Amino acid sequence: MASSIFKLKSKKTLIYVSTLTILVVYFLVSYFLLWWEVHPLKVNPIEPAIGALSITACCYLIFSSMQFYTPQKNKYLKITVICITLTTLSLGISLFSLFRFFDTPSINHFYQRLPYRFIINFLLLMCVMIINIFWNIQEEYTENKKRKEESEKLVRDAELYNLRQQLQPHFLFNSLNSIIALITVKPDLAKKMTFQLSDFLRGTLRKDDKQLIQLSDEIKHLELYLEIEKVRFGHRLNTTFNYSEEVLSAKVPSMIVQPLMENAIKHGLYNVTGDVLIETNISIELHMLTIEITNPFDSDQFYNTNGTGFGLTSIQRRLFLIYGRTDLLSVRKKENQFTATIKIPQHD
Repeated sequence: MASSIFKLKSKKTLIYVSTLTILVVYFLVSYFLLWWEVHPLKVNPIEPAIGALSITACCYLIFSSMQFYTPQKNKYLKITVICITLTTLSLGISLFSLFRFFDTPSINHFYQRLPYRFIINFLLLMCVMIINIFWNIQEEYTENKKRKEESEKLVRDAELYNLRQQLQPHFLFNSLNSIIALITVKPDLAKKMTFQLSDFLRGTLRKDDKQLIQLSDEIKHLELYLEIEKVRFGHRLNTTFNYSEEVLSAKVPSMIVQPLMENAIKHGLYNVTGDVLIETNISIELHMLTIEITNPFDSDQFYNTNGTGFGLTSIQRRLFLIYGRTDLLSVRKKENQFTATIKIPQHD
């Protein structure tokens, strides 16, 4: 709202400055030409002043009445007609004033120079009209660009929200299935897992309105998720985090790491027998936060070679919507280790 008011005031100021400049310059040029022609006779400044006032009034009329006018295709003849009409009007005002205040020689002099005055006034009004039209076109382009950016932002925000809403049921269904499996065998663990799931979802809801959060909050949320998974898998699931204190203040999209960890647990524990270690390495360099999650996998078992299940696909899409880049998520396999890496730009 404030910016639109500022733009409106600036436009009015420019109109006043432009018309004042036309008034002064037209008067000075007319006075000088008249003085040059009748020298050494004395020049009456009223005549050039009347001409300057009449043409300035027509220019101001163009500026004020056509602030938002942009000609349609094949309508440029209308501009020419408007300029001819205003040129005739300006000369008519000057001639009317001469009949009222000047003698016959002055009127005859005016008629002698009438073709030149018509051409000069017409060209001046045409230039003012063209400048005004280009001005309006530029403003319309700026407004359309702004509306387009706002519309695209709304679409991105809606898609981000939709991705977030899909992540929660995806994890929730897996956890509820585990709770159902534990109810009859280990009811205490099922109860513990239910409370942990409740705390996890409560924390998720609190973050819905925050697109970027501190990494320290994301790690706490991730640790709560891992506690739930450790109830499911027991001693088989082991995790370790390697990072320095300086990375904890970095900004990351909320719940951006949890799908990576879920992917690592899924492929690390489902296809591997025995204990499994999932390692998370976090570092920051040159304003780029790097998060790597490494899990083992059995190369003899079937494995999704694309490595882009729902979790990884949602991460890649979210990173693109937030940062406009497609190179922030990468995966690699080395021997029996699978590593997923995301990079989060850190802006000052």
